[in-house]
Amino acid sequence: MVYILWIMSLIVFYYFLETRKKKRIGELRDLIDKLQHQDYRLPMRQDDFSILEDAIYKLFIEIVEAKETTARSSDKQVEYLEDIAHQIKTPITGMVFSVENLELDYPEDTNITILKKQILRLNSLSDILLKLSSLDANKNLMKKEDFTLEELVNYCLESLNMMGSIQVELSESLENHRVVGDFYWLSEAIINILKNASNRELCSKISIKSTKNPLYTSLFIEDDGGGIAKENMRKIFKRFYKTPDSNGFGIGLAMAKSIVEKNNGGISVENTGSGACFIINFYNVT
Repeated sequence: MVYILWIMSLIVFYYFLETRKKKRIGELRDLIDKLQHQDYRLPMRQDDFSILEDAIYKLFIEIVEAKETTARSSDKQVEYLEDIAHQIKTPITGMVFSVENLELDYPEDTNITILKKQILRLNSLSDILLKLSSLDANKNLMKKEDFTLEELVNYCLESLNMMGSIQVELSESLENHRVVGDFYWLSEAIINILKNASNRELCSKISIKSTKNPLYTSLFIEDDGGGIAKENMRKIFKRFYKTPDSNGFGIGLAMAKSIVEKNNGGISVENTGSGACFIINFYNVT
């Protein structure tokens, strides 16, 4: 009889320990959830799990502090970048005016032509730095505007004034498909993609069309510029990466990718028979 009572006592004790353990594990999960929602109150208990609670709390606080430090550092870097871009913009603008005056006085001097070209290139770089700093600083402030892809593409083509130099084919589907996003920034992304295509020596035609399915609306920008080398395909959207035959700064496509992603979209590229096709997917969610 005593033996039976002893066995039953062990069973009850085991059940009690298992129940208590499950309860405390549940409380640890609740603690992690509260910490994720910025509720930093630590339960005042003293048992074997208290050490683990204290370790979780300290680790989470360290992660939060590290995240805040990184965010402050990132904001400072954006601020510095913007200040630098503004500082170099002023003397560059003066240099542009000066070199244009020299060009009028010495129209046949090729050195002045070369100098003007490099100053304009530097001026373009300062504009890009300003756009990058603005984009990085306003990562969560994209507008929610409703417009057709036809309006967006036409605005980009008018800004580039490329209708005469390259044949551009627009599909009627652009008129029927609407997207939601920041019109200004998305136009900046598409302009960069169009510039990338038009800068290719072999490019003579750009075709733009769109499709829609229950998940997303897609914009296709296809050129006949010969395509992208296989080894460059994965690097083409990296900031400051440019192919050997590129005359740009290696920023345009990286900026386009960042803009599209901040507008709830995705971008990819693939080679076609005669060139490359950039595909932008705008997900159908608000």
